[in-house]
Parts: sequence; structure tokens; C-alpha cells
Amino acid sequence: MKKNIFIILISTLFILMLIYLYDEKEDILNKEYRDYKNNISIDYPYFNNIVIDNYLNDYLEPFIEQGNDLIDLLFIDYDYEELDDRIELILYIYQEKDNVVQKEIRRMEFDVINSVVLENNKVVDVSVEYDIYKGQIIEEDQPMVALTFDDGPNHNTSRILDILEKYNVKGTFFILGTNIEGNEKIIKRMHELGMEIGNHMYSHKLLTKLEDDKITTEIKTVDKLIFDITNNNPTLIRPSYGTINKRIKSLMDRPIIIWNVDTLDWKYHNSKKIANRALKNIDDGDIILMHDIYRATANSLEIIIPKLLEDGYQLVTVSELLYYKEIDLEKGRVYSNAN
Repeated sequence: MKKNIFIILISTLFILMLIYLYDEKEDILNKEYRDYKNNISIDYPYFNNIVIDNYLNDYLEPFIEQGNDLIDLLFIDYDYEELDDRIELILYIYQEKDNVVQKEIRRMEFDVINSVVLENNKVVDVSVEYDIYKGQIIEEDQPMVALTFDDGPNHNTSRILDILEKYNVKGTFFILGTNIEGNEKIIKRMHELGMEIGNHMYSHKLLTKLEDDKITTEIKTVDKLIFDITNNNPTLIRPSYGTINKRIKSLMDRPIIIWNVDTLDWKYHNSKKIANRALKNIDDGDIILMHDIYRATANSLEIIIPKLLEDGYQLVTVSELLYYKEIDLEKGRVYSNAN
């Protein structure tokens, strides 16, 4: 009897010790900040590395503790990526000032093995993100156009994203399914930058040659691949080759986006010619067709974007363009511009 009691006591102590150690581990690996006023709590992951965790403390705590009547903290967060023996942290700060949300992105990189900071709190982006009441800073009375890119992604897409980010403008990318595998990080970055991602079918086959079920499979396959990366389904579609007829329209479960300005970048592979075609007779509400798989297309953007901005144009996504031009979107209906 005594032996049984002893075993029970030892077992109980062992279980309590495990619970204690588990709690201690959780305290190390996660840190909770709680806003009692708004009943919000956020758990931030920690790395059980004193150098990294100290930097995270230095980063988070001033914003949590500091109050400012002129600038209200809306959100603070970070993401991370493990790169062999390094950890890269991307730090996000969102603040409200004068009814506008401003975003600041910082970058840190750590050598995990040697506990050394390789890059310390480098500011990589500061921008105005949203008007609190309209959802985004877009001047409705100013002209706007939409840059659209087909057939990517590939390695050249990253350069195009660099350029769009440099000028703080948006674009719409119609993704080709066969180019998704191996380029998931590019699509993720596209999504994180606020670009619009549309469906451009899986294999770029001529749809008039495919049976109904094959077309549906092409669409659904791309939807799933994009959802797995971005946690969002594409809401716009551009049939391969821009092919449209009555049957194809009936199979499309979302708005069909084509274009009214064709740069013919696939034909010219010359940045100046591509830019000239994009800028010639450009008008408010135009949708411009380009392909993000060509180097010359990326080069042409260094001509096109500054010129459009200089002329007072806003470069927006297709959905934003149609929304601010008060055009209702319907499934199976074709939209080539917002004029």
C-alpha cells in the first residue's frame, strides 16, 4: 500500500515538473503583449537565443509602452525566415497619423551559430499605406491606369517587383500555373507588396481547343496553387491569349480582364519601343498589357512609371481601377478598360 502511495506521489511530482518545464519553455519561446483596454493580445515567437530575443525586446517594448497623442500605434509585428545558420527578421510598424496609416518595414539578420548581428534594424521601406476611411490613398479625381503582367512568374518578375516597390505603385499579375512551382517566394512577395494576383490558366493552351471540363480544371488548379501560397483566391481571370467567346464566358466564374493598350513586349524586346507603345495616347482608365517574363519589359518600366507619375497618373490594380471608376464587376463579363 505504502509502495503504491509512493509511486503515485513520485508520478504526480514528475507530471507537475513536466508541466512546470513546459510552461517555462513556453515563456521563453513566446511573449505576450496584451492591450487590456481593447481586449487584444498578441503572442510573438522567440528563438531561445539571447541576442535575438534581446533585440526583439528592444524592438517591441518601446512601442508597446510609449504613448503619443499625435501618432497612435495600430499594429506592430514581425515575420521571420530561417536561412541555414541565419535568421532573417522582417519587422513591421503601422501607425496612424491624420487619418492615414503609415507603414515602416525594418530588417534584421542574425548569425545563429555565433550569436552575432549581421544586419541591425535597417529601414527598408517607409510608405503611406491606407486612408482609414477609403481603404487606400487614391485620389478619385486624378487619372489612373492599371499595369498588368502576364505569364510569370520567373526570375525577371523579382526585378519588376523591385521597380514597382521603388516607385510605390501597384500592378496586377496574371499568374501562369506552370510557372508557379519553384517561384513560390516571388508570389508570396507579390502578395505582401499589395500587388493584385489574377488567374491566367494553368498551361496557356488555346481555350477554344479545350473541352469544358479541361478549362475548369485549368482554372481550379491555378486557384489552389495560389491559395496555398497567399491564403487568397484570385478574384480576376485573364484567359490565355485573351481568348474569349460565348462558351468561354459561360465557364468563367469571375470577371474577365483583358486590355486596351498592348505594349507588344513579346514582339519587340526593346525597352524604348515598349515604353512608346505604353505611353502613346495613354488615357485615364486604361489597362496596359505587359509580360513580366521579359528583361526588356522590366527596363521599360524605368521609363514608363516615372513618365506616368510625372503626368499625374496613379498606377493602381485592376480591381482598384474599376472600383474607383464605379464599374460593377460581374462574373463572365469582359472588361478591357475603365473608360
